[in-house]
Amino acid sequence: EQLSFILKWHSGQGTQDTYVTCIYSLQKHYPEIIDKTVMNKLLFGMKKLYGDFKIECLEAMIPNITEFDSAYLELKAAGILDILIHKDFSIRGVALRLLHKLLPKLIHDQLFEIAQILSVEGPNECQYWTLEICKWMYDYITQYITNETKTSATSNISEKFYHCVRELLLEFLSSKNEYIRVNCRNFWCDSKRLSTSSHHRLIALVDQLYSIKSEQEYLNYSTNFLLERTSHNPDYNHFIFENPLDKCIFQEFPLTCNWRQRHHTYMTP
Repeated sequence: EQLSFILKWHSGQGTQDTYVTCIYSLQKHYPEIIDKTVMNKLLFGMKKLYGDFKIECLEAMIPNITEFDSAYLELKAAGILDILIHKDFSIRGVALRLLHKLLPKLIHDQLFEIAQILSVEGPNECQYWTLEICKWMYDYITQYITNETKTSATSNISEKFYHCVRELLLEFLSSKNEYIRVNCRNFWCDSKRLSTSSHHRLIALVDQLYSIKSEQEYLNYSTNFLLERTSHNPDYNHFIFENPLDKCIFQEFPLTCNWRQRHHTYMTP
C-alpha cells in the first residue's frame, strides 16, 4: 500500500523522468511492480523521454512484457519500430532485447513487420540481439512455410519474409565481429539447416546461401561450410602421419639449383 501511494504521488507530480527512474530501480528487485497501470504509464510517456530515461523506461518493461496481451500494439504506437532505425545504438540495443523477449507472442504479420526494419549495422550489442532475433525468425518462417505448403501454396508475404531474414543472416557471416560471425556460422552449420551430406550441402549452398547482398563474401563462407563438412568424417580425428616427424626416416634427395636445369624432370619432387 505504501509503495502504491508513492507511485501515485510520483505520477501526480508531472515529473515523468523521476517516475521512470523510480520504477526502473524498483523493478530490479521487485519485477511484479510492473502491473497494467504502471505499464500503461511507461508506454504513454515513452515518446516524450530521451537518452538514459528512455533506456530505463524500456529496461523496466522487459521482465514482464510477455504478461500483457496487446504489448506489441502498444509498443508500436509508442514508436518502438522507429527506435530500430534510430542512430542512438544504446537505445536500439535495449529495444531489440525487448522485442526478442516478445517474439513468441507475436503473429505472422507482426514478425514480418519487424523483419523488414532490422539492420545488421551497429555496435556489438545491437548486432548480437539482431542476430538472435533473425535466428528465431528463420526457424519460425521455415517451419511456417513447411506447414503452409502442406495445405496450400506458399503466400507472397511468407516468401518475402523468408528472403528478408535469410539475407540478414547471410550478411552477418561477414560481420567484423568474430563472435557474431562464429555464432552465425554455427547457426547455419546445424544439421536442421544445412545437411551433413556433402551432395545436399553443396546444393543448399547454391540454393539457400547465395545472395546479391553478400556476393563478395559468398566464396569465403561457402568454402568454409564445405570444409566444415569434413569434420563429420570418421577419419577427421585421425593423425595425418602414423608417426611423429622426429621419428621418421628421411632420404636425401639431390636438388640442382641452377636455373638452367629448372625444366629437367628430376627437378620435379
